[in-house]
Amino acid sequence: MSLVLSVLPLLLIIAAGYALAKSAIIPRGQWAAIETLSFRGLIPATLILAIARSDLSLDRFGGFGLALVGTLAIMALLALALRLLPRQQLGNAAFTSMFQSSIRWNAFVALAAAEQFLDGGIAVMAVAIAVLIPLINITCIVVLAAYGPSKASLSKVLRTLSRNPLVQACVIGLALNLSGLSLPLPVADALDMIGRGALGVGLMAVGAGISLRRLARLDWRVCLGALIRPVLASALFVGIGSLMGLPAVQVFAGVLVFAAPAASNGYIVAKQMGGDAELYVDIMTWQVVLSLLVLPVWAHVLF
Repeated sequence: MSLVLSVLPLLLIIAAGYALAKSAIIPRGQWAAIETLSFRGLIPATLILAIARSDLSLDRFGGFGLALVGTLAIMALLALALRLLPRQQLGNAAFTSMFQSSIRWNAFVALAAAEQFLDGGIAVMAVAIAVLIPLINITCIVVLAAYGPSKASLSKVLRTLSRNPLVQACVIGLALNLSGLSLPLPVADALDMIGRGALGVGLMAVGAGISLRRLARLDWRVCLGALIRPVLASALFVGIGSLMGLPAVQVFAGVLVFAAPAASNGYIVAKQMGGDAELYVDIMTWQVVLSLLVLPVWAHVLF
């Protein structure tokens, strides 16, 4: 019962976002601006402060980083293997969307769950974001460029990365951390106040994007895509983390990364670079549901 209660706040916040959008108290068309605020303002403020204040020594997080990258590499290879299926079953556009939904992750959900389940979880998740976000963006853009109608040059990939607010926040936080400089107290307090709204607003934005009608649109691609992250990827990380002897806190933090649903910005990338954007949304919607069911189970197993 305690595990159910621990995930209940996340469900209630997501449900609140859905209700606000469904009732048109905040029309669905306005949620794009709210999500942009979270993505470009609130979450970066959280990351800058968390990374700047964290102990990022290799002794503490080196194994965690290796496990994250190793799991991501295996998942990327498994997702690439889908291209071996006949094209009449899985065309290039659908393949790129399934690939994206397999390795992208929603930092809103992961950060909120980390704060709910883990003591000091925000700092651990900040490490995961700093390690994975650049790798994921490069990998997804390269795959979309290779299999989609829109070709992306190296300069475009680098330009896209440099404009990603999460990447920018990680760079700023790392620069502060490595330099040994401390943020002035008023600046740190301001970032803390801004960041407090990040998790709740981000989860409400996730809820606003849920469509119950989409949950009924099932085919084998949606079913497979929905299971890959919450079930397969999280189990893979637990296996790798256990073999490496990682602490339970870091193993569960990795579970939060790989069990979290795909990020909504993958939908925009799919539209811009010739992917199947509708399939991406269908998969992401089911991943939201499954991830919230899987997280309490892993919490029970690991703790």
